[in-house]
Amino acid sequence: MSTARSRRAGSLTAGLLAAAALAGCGSDEVAGQGPAAPAPTSSAGAATSSGGSTGAPDDVADLSAGLLPAEAFGAGAQATPVTADQLQQQSSLGGLGGLQDVTVTPEACAPAVKSMQPGLDDLTGLGAQTVTAGSSGTAEVLAEGPGVTDGLDQLASTAQTCPEATITAPTIGTATATFAALDVPDLGDGSAGMTMTISLTGPDGQLVTVPLLLGMVADGDRLVSLTTTDPTGATDPAAFGALLQQAYEHQADALD
Repeated sequence: MSTARSRRAGSLTAGLLAAAALAGCGSDEVAGQGPAAPAPTSSAGAATSSGGSTGAPDDVADLSAGLLPAEAFGAGAQATPVTADQLQQQSSLGGLGGLQDVTVTPEACAPAVKSMQPGLDDLTGLGAQTVTAGSSGTAEVLAEGPGVTDGLDQLASTAQTCPEATITAPTIGTATATFAALDVPDLGDGSAGMTMTISLTGPDGQLVTVPLLLGMVADGDRLVSLTTTDPTGATDPAAFGALLQQAYEHQADALD
């Protein structure tokens, strides 16, 4: 697998929520008139557990049995399975999660930012869901395949190599993305965390800031990924780390 392909596969989760946050940042919902719940690019019925199939192609194993149940995310949480077809549709839209003509500066940050889009190249297994609980949204992805865990190195190094980037696209205007390291438990064959904060001017002229917490764990050739965002800013790094550990342990018990 090429470096570009492994980065795309390793950034499935980031693509689901970072793209949703960027695309929604200019909307009234993110501007404070309601939560911007992350969602797949095409409709999927809401579920209260992760028992639904990912709809993966025949040659890609369905890993949805390893996804956390909705109740792990809090009372009243609702989980929506994300299919391989939906991820393929989002990837085929081009740019960052469907945002066309994306420009990233400085240029050194472009690989890190633009890799945050779904990609299914060479995957042998996939399970994915988005979960909403109150004003927060979380995307969980289990991806398996040769080189898929290379995304862990990308996540671990981004805060050092690209602490801040400017993202410009016709759909959103100009946004600033800042990255910082996030402490997560030492799990599996390696784990890493990062915070990503997206700031841009909302429709009312006020500054809109959307925080995201990203975490990944390698389990052999399987990657466990979580991304959480809350437009109200109510993200808890310690709770996120505990959830990442729970996601890792649950998939290990269910799939190994």
